Amino acid sequence: MEAPAEGPHRVSLIGLDEATRRSVADAAARPRALAIRTSTERPEAPGVAGTYSLDDEGLHFRPLFRFAADVSYVARASVAGERLLRTFSAEPPAPRDPPHVVAFHPAAGVLPANALRAYVQFSRPMATRDTARHVRLQDDAGREVPLAFVEIDEGLWDPGRTRLTLFFHPGRVKRGVAPGERLGPPLVDGRSYRFVVDAAMADAQGTPMGAPFAHAFRAGPADREPPRVDAVEIAAPAADGTLSVRLPEPLDRALLQRFLRVEDAEGARVPGTSAVDGSDTVWTFRPDAPWRSGAYAVRIESALEDRAGNRFDRPFDRVEGTETPPSRALRVPFAVP
Repeated sequence: MEAPAEGPHRVSLIGLDEATRRSVADAAARPRALAIRTSTERPEAPGVAGTYSLDDEGLHFRPLFRFAADVSYVARASVAGERLLRTFSAEPPAPRDPPHVVAFHPAAGVLPANALRAYVQFSRPMATRDTARHVRLQDDAGREVPLAFVEIDEGLWDPGRTRLTLFFHPGRVKRGVAPGERLGPPLVDGRSYRFVVDAAMADAQGTPMGAPFAHAFRAGPADREPPRVDAVEIAAPAADGTLSVRLPEPLDRALLQRFLRVEDAEGARVPGTSAVDGSDTVWTFRPDAPWRSGAYAVRIESALEDRAGNRFDRPFDRVEGTETPPSRALRVPFAVP
């Protein structure tokens, strides 16, 4: 029987004979056979919490939380009348490359002055605490634009915590609303801006970016017109089966991935994978199975918006007193020969 062998994530009692294996076949016997504590000097020190497993190699202990590099541990084994003891310290984790921003959307160099959302894509899951303190908008003089975004302390993250959604403050974007009347819009047509994520923004393990990220852009004229469905262009599927849909203007990237789909003649969803190009003006779709000849349609859900929040069925910034039309999905037909 070999002494306990430790690794970065577990301690193992290997080389067990058959009698020893039978003695630890019962899970309740395993903590008595192999125990891990946090001190060699105090036998009464609490045991490390974790789980046990038994396989062809031996008996293994995996801690509930990984072993800390600055703590001394002792592994005590007691099986078949033998008592073994080994002290160890975990190897410090290998240095990690810092997290970084991999994309900012909309990526265009010019955004409408009434842009509603922006998205920041990070290289790995990020810490969500104090998100609002680490992102800011600066004007062309380097001054921070006050109340540029809706301030949500922990931010709006996707389930994987890699994509952060930022809302330009609707109260400043929408005309006739108090914050906008008092402060003016966060973006002014013709002026230049920088979106900044500071160097202290950290990933879920606490590793900071270490260097700030900045995206420069200019504000253009406000966009207050809904996108036109009659301007949607659908190209016949290419040789590899990819369908290309050219959109009438740049649309909201995240919503494009949720609210656009392909349906067959009966209205059933066609399974497949989709992608959006860097300009947010071309949506491509590749079905899981080869196309069959017949009628199809691209379905546009009513919640799909452009960069300024305008939907195909209504503008974002409606004139007060204007009747709101009912929401409805739109279908743009096409055929596969």
